[in-house]
Order: sequence, then structure tokens, then C-alpha cells
Amino acid sequence: MNLSSVKNEIHLLAERHHALVEVSLDDFKEAELLEIEAESLIISYCEKMGYQINGFPIDKRIMYAEHELDEDYFCRERFQLYLDMLTLEKKDIEELTWCYVSVFWPEQFSDKQEFLMTIKEQIECGVFYDVEL
Repeated sequence: MNLSSVKNEIHLLAERHHALVEVSLDDFKEAELLEIEAESLIISYCEKMGYQINGFPIDKRIMYAEHELDEDYFCRERFQLYLDMLTLEKKDIEELTWCYVSVFWPEQFSDKQEFLMTIKEQIECGVFYDVEL
């Protein structure tokens, strides 16, 4: 798994996503699963690279195995915060998350700088996330 292969897979998922989004409620649910799959690809890449924030997720998984953390600890919201923090810290993750957002929702941000500022503001205000790493 490398940067280029993850980007290619994100583009393929986005094509399927766009084909589903406006069809029906059942297809909307499938579209959401494609979003989760794209996020999971980026998370897998991050873990393969050994990227952690305060020991999350790699060291925390080891702790989970040893000390039985709450099973809800590894929730989607915590992984979203992890990705957002890495997006501001690592250029390769910035590139992957921008690829994801710009191909799934091309109209959401005018450019990458607006996207990065939005992430920074969300992290700084502390209201968007209900979890910590």
C-alpha cells in the first residue's frame, strides 16, 4: 500500500459514491459505506506508516489488548480526529485527505487551504469532537 495506490482506490470509491448518492435512501446508506471504506484506506495507510497521536491507535490497541479499554474507544469519531490531526501534521496525509474530500464532495471547499483551515478551526474550537486522543 503506497500513496498512489490509496489515491487510486479513493477515486474508484468516489466514482461509485457519485453514482449512488442521488438514487434512493438504500443507495444513500451504501454511499455512506463507501465513505467509511475510503476513510479506512487512509487510516490503514497511516497505521502502516506508524503514525500515532498520543499513542493512538497503535499503542492504544496494545493497551486495549492488555487492559480491556472500553470497546467504544476505537470509534469513528476518534479516528476522524486522528485523521484530522495527522492531516495538519503530515504532508502525505494532507494529500490523501484532500484527495478524499475533493473527489467525494468537489463543491464543498474552494481549495485545499480552505479545507485545512476548516480542520484547524474544528480542532481548536474543541466543539466538533466529543473525544480525545
